[in-house]
Amino acid sequence: MIERLLSDDRWADHWTSYWQDVLAENPSMLKPSLNNTGPFRFFLHEALRDNKPLDRMVTELLLLRGSEREGGSAGFGFAADNDAPFAAKGQIVASAFLGIELQCARCHDSPYHSTKQRDLYALAAMLERKPVTVPKTSTVPAAFFEKKSRDSLIKVTLKPGESITPTWPFAKTTGCSDDAALDALMQDPRDFRERLAALITAPQNTRFAEIIANRVWRRLIGAGLVEPAQDWEGHPASHPELLAWLAQEFIAHDYDVKHLARIIFQSQTYQREATGRNLTAAPELRFFQAPERRRLTAEQVVDSLYAASGQPMDVEEITFDPAGQNGAKVQISLGQPSRAWMLASLSNERDRPSLSLPRAQAVADVLAAFGWTGSRQNPRTDRESDPNVLQPGVLANSLVSTWITRASADSALANLAVEANTPEALVEEVFLRFLSRPPTPEESAPFVKALAEDFSTRVLSPGEIKNPEPPARIPRITWANHLMPEATTIKQEVERRARAGAPPDPRLQAGWREVFEDFVWSVLNTREFVWMP
Repeated sequence: MIERLLSDDRWADHWTSYWQDVLAENPSMLKPSLNNTGPFRFFLHEALRDNKPLDRMVTELLLLRGSEREGGSAGFGFAADNDAPFAAKGQIVASAFLGIELQCARCHDSPYHSTKQRDLYALAAMLERKPVTVPKTSTVPAAFFEKKSRDSLIKVTLKPGESITPTWPFAKTTGCSDDAALDALMQDPRDFRERLAALITAPQNTRFAEIIANRVWRRLIGAGLVEPAQDWEGHPASHPELLAWLAQEFIAHDYDVKHLARIIFQSQTYQREATGRNLTAAPELRFFQAPERRRLTAEQVVDSLYAASGQPMDVEEITFDPAGQNGAKVQISLGQPSRAWMLASLSNERDRPSLSLPRAQAVADVLAAFGWTGSRQNPRTDRESDPNVLQPGVLANSLVSTWITRASADSALANLAVEANTPEALVEEVFLRFLSRPPTPEESAPFVKALAEDFSTRVLSPGEIKNPEPPARIPRITWANHLMPEATTIKQEVERRARAGAPPDPRLQAGWREVFEDFVWSVLNTREFVWMP
């Protein structure tokens, strides 16, 4: 099973959303030049699908090649209308791949870390391939320190306008020095950007391998050997020998993330019942006797809903310009989503209803209830995971819940109901689809009793079947015509149709079908559905 799941292309779907958060991917459909990244999600997904060695994936990410607005790694470096865009990228790179927190260093030396403002701008200079200056808008003004009764913890050691040369500031932290020995790892040793990629991914930089090993362990077990995963300063590993061994395995197997995952999947730690309490424990009390009890991620919840029901993710193309009239420099398209990671922020500058995408918005609302956000202004390893009233609300009452639990025309659920031989077999099949287990006798009994009534007459004869009339075509509203007077009215009709959803399957007797849909809804809304075993 481990090998079958590791070879499944959906591995990439699962990990793409993780790296979107860690690397702060934040594309905007409207005015993509306004302090956003490009949609480098497609670069990430392709690399993960192909199981590209992670050192190569990171190298290609940092080289910023290809299209910045249509899916290439160049989209990671894109952040116009930002006073120091490469400083922002330096912060992300340091936290993602080195476990070094540089957020404070954007404007001043960190008061609680050893990192300095100069460290961040030295990274920015390497990414920009030339010296950079500190903008006035990214420093603490001198007036802040005047008339203070005590010395401030904040220190500003760079003056606005000061020039910082491309320099590797983390030789001591990583054990990897910027010297001539590094040249053999590069095509162009004079390229500071390529040099930065080599310094991060070089085999002698065991810090990088340990960071990735810790991130994979944390993703699968629920707590890291080092916590927090993005900030290692002052946070010792609970099991340093294990972390070092995993890192060496990672390097020795060509930075293959699936090799790391295979080791963890095969361990007794991973295969035990999830009763761990490691995430909140101090390092010396982090024993990893079992994985943490965890809820599915937002994307896993949505993808599981569609996979279990057999429904396709039928939403609009994620763009305001489906005809492509304005070009990617003005308005991008993120394509037609088939998985949850393909969604993005759907807001426009004035939230004009004529530009709404009601079907995509319904899915985004479910994602948001479980901690997802389409706008990633800053990198993050952890999302908001506390339970809230929206979570059971969207599973019970959202449009997505209605679509998923409906036995709509020729859907997988409808076909299941039509083809079932007995109520018992139908109940077991639905449990297997939604909860990956058969029902207990106590669970099965009330559902079987409800579905047994009129079971033999649930399927109408061919003469009784009345196929629904297809809806009338309506004009498509895009950026090009969204200001016309009728645009909002037309979009209201689009939203009404989205709320109504697909018509029910005409083969099933209406009363029995509604009982069946209530049964599916009941199974979907068990607490077990959103929690990992």
